[in-house]
Amino acid sequence: MNIQMQMGGVFILLLLLYFYKRQDTIGLYTGKVFLRALYITLSCLLLDILSIILIVNQDQLPIWLVRVECKMYLFSLVMSGYVAFTYTSADIHRLAKADPFIRRLGAAVAAIAVLIFVLPIHTYHDGRGVVYTYGWACYATYAGALLFILATLVEIYVWGKSMNPKRRNAIRLWLIIWMAAAAVQFLDSRLLLVGFAGVMGMVILFFELENPEIYIDRSTGFFNSYAFVEFIRQQYRTDSACCGILVSLQDVHTINNMTSAKTEHVMAEIVRFMRKIPDVRVFKTDDREFALECQSRDSLERVHGIICDRFQKSWLERSTDTEPVFLQPYYLLIPSCRVGADAEEMLDVFRFYRSHVAELAEDHMITIDEGIVRNRREYDKMLGTLVNAIKEDRLEVFYQPIYSIRKQKFVSAEALARIRCEDGSIIPPGAFIPIAEETGLISEVGEIIFDKTCHFFKEQDLNRYGVKYVETNVSVIQCSNETLADAYISIMEKHQLSPDCINLEITESASIDVRKALLDNMQRLLDFGVSFSLDDFGNGQSNLNYIVDMPVQIVKFDRDMTQAYFENEKAKFILRATMNMIHDMKLKIVSEGVETKEQFEALKELGIDYIQGYYFSKPLDAQAFLDYVKRENGQDDTPSKS
Repeated sequence: MNIQMQMGGVFILLLLLYFYKRQDTIGLYTGKVFLRALYITLSCLLLDILSIILIVNQDQLPIWLVRVECKMYLFSLVMSGYVAFTYTSADIHRLAKADPFIRRLGAAVAAIAVLIFVLPIHTYHDGRGVVYTYGWACYATYAGALLFILATLVEIYVWGKSMNPKRRNAIRLWLIIWMAAAAVQFLDSRLLLVGFAGVMGMVILFFELENPEIYIDRSTGFFNSYAFVEFIRQQYRTDSACCGILVSLQDVHTINNMTSAKTEHVMAEIVRFMRKIPDVRVFKTDDREFALECQSRDSLERVHGIICDRFQKSWLERSTDTEPVFLQPYYLLIPSCRVGADAEEMLDVFRFYRSHVAELAEDHMITIDEGIVRNRREYDKMLGTLVNAIKEDRLEVFYQPIYSIRKQKFVSAEALARIRCEDGSIIPPGAFIPIAEETGLISEVGEIIFDKTCHFFKEQDLNRYGVKYVETNVSVIQCSNETLADAYISIMEKHQLSPDCINLEITESASIDVRKALLDNMQRLLDFGVSFSLDDFGNGQSNLNYIVDMPVQIVKFDRDMTQAYFENEKAKFILRATMNMIHDMKLKIVSEGVETKEQFEALKELGIDYIQGYYFSKPLDAQAFLDYVKRENGQDDTPSKS
């Protein structure tokens, strides 16, 4: 019976080897250890079968030959335990083959092997098919195998959270089966189950983790995105270096406007082209995206040239029922896949730029180098700073006074977000607001700033110092949120603040990108009593239609537009004409960025309504602003010393 079971195990392992070998692999270290485990398990079974045959026929054979072969089988059992440990370590510690830790384990295996071959062994055969070995060599084998099994379980217990969950569970199941079989065989030496238990472990690992098919994209035969991630991690684990190129058709207008059938034909032709490029490993990282691994920078340049040349020509030229197609993909060039501090940073940079390649690429190409990685690192650092500032209530509001020409005093202010660092330093909004918008934190930031502004206005009763309202910025992302009006009305009601104390600044880009949601929010807030300004007029796509279409009461000339008035005759003419048209629409104008007395006097003479800029004051923290308007507006209510 034992031989039949072992022969069945051999057949199963040969099938696994066949299915493993027939498919290309990306050379992951865990895969190499698994293949080694397959060979060792197969050797273990073959040695087990051979030992049975030799014991049955030991009367016709030299006894030393029988014992040596039996000890070789015992040693193969210890090697199975060793491989289980190294397979687990490969996932937990990212060990390379030559790692000193692995070498020390090899020394332990050698010591156990010496014990096995030195200690005595005995054989038993009752003539009716019951065959087994016993003796001190067997006990040493059990002790050595058990040592590695327990060490593996301890590693999983201590470091399991850092493992691939599927691998962790598969190894646990393998070891449980193996220990159960070893316990049964230890209690009854006639049941030779350990070798077959190893086969079951190989089957579990193959179907759960090591089947090469899981790394293959079925539609193209290329490696898939999962394989790409594991490959990059492998480069860092083994200190290897490679380079590559990403070819992305995700945001190519031509292919996005084709029928699905035509797109499928084009992609099939592109796949055939990619397959013919020599000396590259191709990954299909998304539906219309390919990453090609090259062995050197020279190879990278050559492959990039081949791809660019091909995409300058049309696709579907041989088709009779459709017009040829011209495509211009976006490229990410990666001169070294190890420019990140670790694999996860490199993958994060890769994911970010592949998703933003259409908006960030110059000439349809981005090169991921140390500078880009450094920028991304600073981005992540600032994001962390922002998150912590929100969590620790370190977002502050600074106020820049706005001067009324007619009333000759400060009647309003612009509320500006700042981050107060733990060391007391200040981070300006330009450093974190774009990140807040991109990550979706801007709504939370905006509501925090608005809440603090309302609280400050109400608590200090700014009206009594001549400040009638405060302008607060509303970002493009906030404008697209249908609940913006409800949230802001709720905050004003919480502080019992009159809505005429608030003016919300919107930008031109907001009125373009999120027009319907913006207008709905504006109308609700206008009905509640809030007023609006059009911010940054003169910056970017300035258009008087924005002023006509948007229900705003104030237009704010951007700093660049204000400064251009004093530097360029054409700009002076344009600003005068624009101002007259805005005034004819019964709207007020704020000029931002006024820095000198001469500029102030000139704009005052021109007829600008409000002035904002460093000529009067930089943005001030709440207390400094309060002191400033008290002093400048002549409303200082500090008790006199009389």
